[in-house]
Amino acid sequence: MTTQGRHGADAGTEELRQEVDRARHDLGETVEALAAKADVKGMAKEKAAHARDRARDKAVSARDAASSRASTAKGAATSRQGKARARQGGAVAASAGAVALVAVLVRRRRDRSPAVKARFRRSRSGPVRVRRRPF
Repeated sequence: MTTQGRHGADAGTEELRQEVDRARHDLGETVEALAAKADVKGMAKEKAAHARDRARDKAVSARDAASSRASTAKGAATSRQGKARARQGGAVAASAGAVALVAVLVRRRRDRSPAVKARFRRSRSGPVRVRRRPF
């Protein structure tokens, strides 16, 4: 049987203490990580902050793009071709507006027409088409 001196036993004890300290430290980090995963309120705040930052970045990039397009449009409007294009764009917009207005007026007139109302009757499930008898 071998016996260790006092110095050998202290060295083994000191190694064990260091190992226990490392294990405690690792366990503490693991517990902190699990607590962070379980913190729903904190995660929601973090995601909201992330979404807010993304929205702010997109707004800044959209504002920059709009300002660059506006400066390009101003430059094009001052040139002869830009003026011609502006006139064409105005004509297209005006004709599209006129078509939309006519469509709305025709639809409103059709909805008010008594002939259309006579073809439909109301029921609890919605309008039902009534068959007209031939003459």
